[in-house]
Amino acid sequence: MWTLTKRVLPQHTDYAGVMWHGAYVQWLEEARVEALQAAGLGYAAMTTMGVDMPVVSLQLEYRHPLRHGDEVCVESRCSAQKGVRWPWASCFIRGDTVVAEAKVQLVMLRQGRVLRRVPSELQLVMQKLVRLGL
Repeated sequence: MWTLTKRVLPQHTDYAGVMWHGAYVQWLEEARVEALQAAGLGYAAMTTMGVDMPVVSLQLEYRHPLRHGDEVCVESRCSAQKGVRWPWASCFIRGDTVVAEAKVQLVMLRQGRVLRRVPSELQLVMQKLVRLGL
């Protein structure tokens, strides 16, 4: 599991000081990029290899609003590849309260084609990402 700690800033909120729904998606991406970095491969290095991992499915359930100034932990886990998809599960936690949960699925692409197998140069990193995410 990877944890990203964030604070709700003015640019994350709407006119009422409540966190805007799109900010959650930005934090989910930041958490995935940081997890890849921690597993040994920066996303920029992966794209230099010609591999991308776009989101193909996103489910986000909001339970409690986040407000300007709140500190939030985004806890994320990557599961093993299922077919061509890479599932991620994330929780947004304020204090002891889960305020939102997300399920994201990504695919691995090279030159616009979906990869059914992880390229050999990425196998160890992806295995580590899954192993440490459990």
